[in-house]
Amino acid sequence: MELIGAAVLLISLIVLCFEKRPISESMLRFIALVSAAAIVGRLIFASIPNVQPATALILLVAACIGPISGTIVGMLVVVLTSLFLGSGPFVLFQIVAYMVISLLCVLPGMRTRWVLTIYGLASGFFYGWISNLGFLIFTDFSREAFWTLLLTGGLFDLVHGVSNAVFIWLLYPIFLRILHSFDGNEGT
Repeated sequence: MELIGAAVLLISLIVLCFEKRPISESMLRFIALVSAAAIVGRLIFASIPNVQPATALILLVAACIGPISGTIVGMLVVVLTSLFLGSGPFVLFQIVAYMVISLLCVLPGMRTRWVLTIYGLASGFFYGWISNLGFLIFTDFSREAFWTLLLTGGLFDLVHGVSNAVFIWLLYPIFLRILHSFDGNEGT
């Protein structure tokens, strides 16, 4: 129960931080556009385990706009796709996982294509490890069950990481072009 309380507290803090930040209407539209694309991408690729562009788009937002915005996109993706894919306590930990991998986008060099692509690979594992905490609720918080989840989920995390890297590499130039077109419309 403490894990759920901590997850809700962390999510609430991120939402408050996002609400207090000044953000232009143009940037808000861009975040909504990327969120919609990530949601559709996650749903379209749902039949292929751990292959989807959502995480790549979230990391691109986190690196190029900011980690708080990346977390908000991740939150929207998880909550809205869970309406179609199923929900449970693990949804909170998927949001926390997106929060952690988004917040790590403040590290130096994350705006470069190569570094972000490599980080996308690693974030497949980070996401899997953190979201596995949600499944501990069903195992009475057994350490053995957690290690089993980490080990058996390793292949899925690898697939997630590789798909992140591929999607980041492919989407990076398109994402920047669209982002700059929204930046150019600030005055209109």
